[in-house]
Amino acid sequence: MLLKLSALAVLATMPCAGLAAGTVALTTLDGSLRIEGELLSFDGAYFRIETEHGALTLDGGDVTCDGEDCPDPDALIARAKVGGPDDMIHRLMPPLLESFADREGLGYRRIFTSDETVTWELFRPENEEVLARIEGRVGTEEEALTQLVSRDAHLSLGRKESDVDVDQDVIALDALVPVVSVDNPRAVITLEQFRGLLTGAIGNWAALDGGDFPVALHLPEGPDVRRSLSRVFGGLRLGEGARYDDNKALARAVADDPAALGLVPLSRIGNTVPLVISGSCGLASPATRASVKAEDYPLTQPLFLHRNGARQPRLIRDFIAYARSHEAQPVIQAAGFVDQGIGRIAFDRQGDRLANAVISAGSDQDRMQEVQRMVATLMEGQRLTLTFRFRDGSSELDAQSTSNIRRLSDAIGRGDFAGKELMFVGFTDGQGASDGNVRLSIRRAKSVRRAVSAFAGDSDVPLVADGFGEILPMACDDTAWGRQVNRRVEVWVRGQALR
Repeated sequence: MLLKLSALAVLATMPCAGLAAGTVALTTLDGSLRIEGELLSFDGAYFRIETEHGALTLDGGDVTCDGEDCPDPDALIARAKVGGPDDMIHRLMPPLLESFADREGLGYRRIFTSDETVTWELFRPENEEVLARIEGRVGTEEEALTQLVSRDAHLSLGRKESDVDVDQDVIALDALVPVVSVDNPRAVITLEQFRGLLTGAIGNWAALDGGDFPVALHLPEGPDVRRSLSRVFGGLRLGEGARYDDNKALARAVADDPAALGLVPLSRIGNTVPLVISGSCGLASPATRASVKAEDYPLTQPLFLHRNGARQPRLIRDFIAYARSHEAQPVIQAAGFVDQGIGRIAFDRQGDRLANAVISAGSDQDRMQEVQRMVATLMEGQRLTLTFRFRDGSSELDAQSTSNIRRLSDAIGRGDFAGKELMFVGFTDGQGASDGNVRLSIRRAKSVRRAVSAFAGDSDVPLVADGFGEILPMACDDTAWGRQVNRRVEVWVRGQALR
């Protein structure tokens, strides 16, 4: 059985002067409890000892071991191996580990061995005793997941959602952004124009009322690029152009060439100018931190932390919990990625969407009444930068939305919405009859509300649900991606007096 040390106080209240042969003594870090017995096993994370009260399993991170049969001190170091792409290994992991060590009162050092391998150590500052050693290896996301599944690694990082049975969390966000030089006057492109530029069907900027010079395409290497583009365009054969495995070099090349069109992560735009993507209906999708957090931007990329379910040492478990936590979000933002801290968007910043809703309603009195009901319901509230969306053709939440359930529940538990009301507001795409879409949007909102309520447990924050069908689209309904983005549940915070 696995017991917390606080529950073992009755088993050992008197320290012993000496140890019999074959006996070990496990002592809590604060010295308040000492347990003796025969060491049965140590798996690198947990001790299992036979005592006069039976076999006990103790977390190695909570105790010190004394006796000839104790494991070699080097075996007591918490260890983990993690693989993933260069930016997550070299840009995201170091600040997360350093800030975690600072929180725990530990020292931190990075032992940089090559562009592909690095070791991080956490140690006691008073004597430099190493408590944790984590080995990082740069590789493709597929390689990292393969090593994780085969138990050759303990953690993997990447932009690819695992399709095998591993534990995974979205710990940060990024996005692919079309960019041009500051000397290129283009500011907005439609999705179809974007497709044409990527495939080479549009080969000269003159076709977009620009200068008469050929489009120079600059694209990053990697399967995550094709995955993100396929979510929006389906199958897509990219045109000829320069390919890069260094996004900083890509951004520099685009910044220096007025004829260039590049595609870079939002965290690596450098001195380039991002293009706004627009739909045929006029709804635009700029790449901002808020739009990426809310998955409103078409090329949003969740960044995953995968675990294979193997039992980890306590210090490694604590780091994983920290990387998923509210505390880590400022560190993630400072590293250049989009964090998942929950922000708020005022109602008056919804102008373009509201204008489109009124225009779409036209002379249809029923639709106009629904628009008016929506405005009256939401105008005193703020939209959270946290949206629930569904997998394509499914009622199942997507990966980022699944993480959002825990994130919103944790915020409720912290008291972030004390004295407020949270409203789950459902919307649909424009397919089907309007009255049926309203009912569907309300069902989805209630479904998400129930999931959050079950995760959050007892709370003084009222959770209510409503829905408004297709009247407030985020994107144009003439593409599969646009319809999927429009099928969503937003979360709005309001004063309780508005109930």
